[in-house]
Amino acid sequence: MSQILIIPVILDSDQYNKNKGQSYSGIAEDFYPTLIKQLQNIFGRIVITINLHDALILDRDSLVNSHLFDKNRNHWNSENILQWISRKALPDSDTKILAICDFDAYSNGLNFVFGEAQMIGRVGVIYLSRLRQEFYGQTSDIGLFQQRIIKETVHELGHLFRLSHCEKCSCVMHFSNSLKDTDFKDYNFCSRCIAMLFNMH
Repeated sequence: MSQILIIPVILDSDQYNKNKGQSYSGIAEDFYPTLIKQLQNIFGRIVITINLHDALILDRDSLVNSHLFDKNRNHWNSENILQWISRKALPDSDTKILAICDFDAYSNGLNFVFGEAQMIGRVGVIYLSRLRQEFYGQTSDIGLFQQRIIKETVHELGHLFRLSHCEKCSCVMHFSNSLKDTDFKDYNFCSRCIAMLFNMH
């Protein structure tokens, strides 16, 4: 059976405080237990443990990391971020990693992504910027923000466990073209995706 590690990614220029209730990669640190509990409810039958791991520090100004950030677009490259996390975290064959990044990113062929995962791989990532109401000039809504984090986390982990996109709009594996799609979706898989998940593992 696998284990899941939740790994915050911190930009080295960020000022953050690990004291309870303070921001930890863009999320109040006391929200992580809630996130992990929700993941345990969903994936508990196929994983041994789900834990919060120490943060990875990303130095944008390092020449070694220059390929991660597209200066022309002023945007992070998600596919390169996934590869960077893989090299830094070095997951073994029994470990799935979900990284949480408090910045915006694009992927080849897409102007932006809420998240991305290595299909049938070991590493997935979600990006928080566009999950916030404030990104669109609206009033902050922490509850809604946290709901979106859970849904996008479950979605990307679903890919790591070999699930593809689902046509059912209410299934968490449905592809989100916009936050409207994300907000409509459930936290969990539809009956078909659940059956596929458990049959494969």
